[in-house]
Amino acid sequence: MIPTKKLQLRDIIVMSAISIVFGILYLVWIFAAGLLSGVLGPMGGALLSGLWIMACIVCAYIIRKPGVAFMGEMIAAFTEVLIGSVSAGSVLLLGFTQGIGCEIVFALFLWRRYWLPILMLAGMGGTTANFVTSYFISGYSQLAPGLLVAMLGVMLVSGALAAWLSKGIADKLAQTGVLNSFALGREKLQKERERKNHGLRAN
Repeated sequence: MIPTKKLQLRDIIVMSAISIVFGILYLVWIFAAGLLSGVLGPMGGALLSGLWIMACIVCAYIIRKPGVAFMGEMIAAFTEVLIGSVSAGSVLLLGFTQGIGCEIVFALFLWRRYWLPILMLAGMGGTTANFVTSYFISGYSQLAPGLLVAMLGVMLVSGALAAWLSKGIADKLAQTGVLNSFALGREKLQKERERKNHGLRAN
């Protein structure tokens, strides 16, 4: 059964805050990607491609409601544009397709499973969408087939690793207690209670 709960104001506030932070980081990372691309060519951008799907993974993992991955990525993309990106069109298009790519994976599991392998699949979905979009708007179609295959492989790995990093960031944030009213925070509290109860029974 698909979750039917609508986003609450606190969901929107936290999603927006997280996405705005990542939107700022996205713009900073563009310069890093540019430097790496100057050394490695298109493969440089592929190596870092996973960084640009972290907003949707973190938001979805914390809030766990339909549409959060997509909306989080779009807020991050709009933030990147508003604070100075010179490629507004491509940034928004990539944000749109990356958000869709991640959201599709969560939809396949009816927005009920947020285990690490699923988060990594969502990250790979986001970078696959990045690859397809970039094929048409960034000149990937002019590259050699062998290079394209290698770039896609690197982008898939980058997406999976970025999802793993995103989970780690969210888990650390949950440990502070600030997410106790969200799905991730409630899950952590439930596991903690279960560990304590298990300890009491063992004694």
